Amino acid sequence: MTPTGAPFSDVGWHLRQLRHAPASWTLAILILAIQALVAAVGGPNQAPAGAWFVALGLNRGGILAGKLWQLFTYALLHGSLGHAVLNALLALLLGSRIERIAGPRTMAKAVIFGTIGGAIGHLLLSAGGVGAPLLVGLSGGAVGLLLLLTTLSPDSRMLPLPISGKNLGIGILTAELFLALIDPAFDLPLASDLGKSLVAHGMGAAFQVGHACHFGGGIAGWLYGRWLLRLPTIPS
Repeated sequence: MTPTGAPFSDVGWHLRQLRHAPASWTLAILILAIQALVAAVGGPNQAPAGAWFVALGLNRGGILAGKLWQLFTYALLHGSLGHAVLNALLALLLGSRIERIAGPRTMAKAVIFGTIGGAIGHLLLSAGGVGAPLLVGLSGGAVGLLLLLTTLSPDSRMLPLPISGKNLGIGILTAELFLALIDPAFDLPLASDLGKSLVAHGMGAAFQVGHACHFGGGIAGWLYGRWLLRLPTIPS
C-alpha cells in the first residue's frame, strides 16, 4: 500500500516504485520495440508485418489449425502506436504495483495467465466464427494485472475513482461481460437487439474493443489472486 493506503493516490510514490519494477519495464519496452519494428517495415497492413500478424495474431481458424502459440503471441502485437503505448503504460503502472506487493515472478505469471484467459474469452465469446478478425494486444494481460491488484487489495481505494478495489473489480468484469454479450455481431437473442440499438445511436465504437478478451483476462487475474490469498505468504 501507499502511505495513504490507496494504490493510486500518491503519484510521486508510484513514480519512485517504477525504479524497482524490472519485469514491468521489460514487458513495456518489449511491446514498444515490437511496435517500432512493425512501423519500420510499413505497418501491419504491409509485407512482411502482415504475415507476422496472420501467424501470431489470434483467431479461431488459427487455433483449429493447430497454431496454439497464438494463445500467447497475440499479446505482443498491436494494431497502432496508440494501442501499444496504452498497454505499455498499463503494464508499467499496474505491473510495478504487483511487483511491489508480490515480486516480479508473480507479475510475470499474472500477465501470462491474463493473456491465456483473454485468448480463451475471445475464442468463446467473440463474434464472427472461424473468419473473425485477428485479435492482437496485451489488453487481456493488462486487465489480468488490474484484477489481481483489486483482489489482493480489495479494501483499498482505487483513486481517482472513489470506490474500493473489490467494487472496481466487480464492475469491470460485469461491464466487459455485458458488452461482449450484447455485441450485435455475436447475435445472441435479445441481447444483440440492445447492441444494435447502441449502434443506431452512434455508439458502435463500443464494439470495436475486445471485451470478451478483457473479461477472460480479468477472470484469470481474479482466480490467480484468490489462489495467492490462500497461501500462507504471497510469493515474491
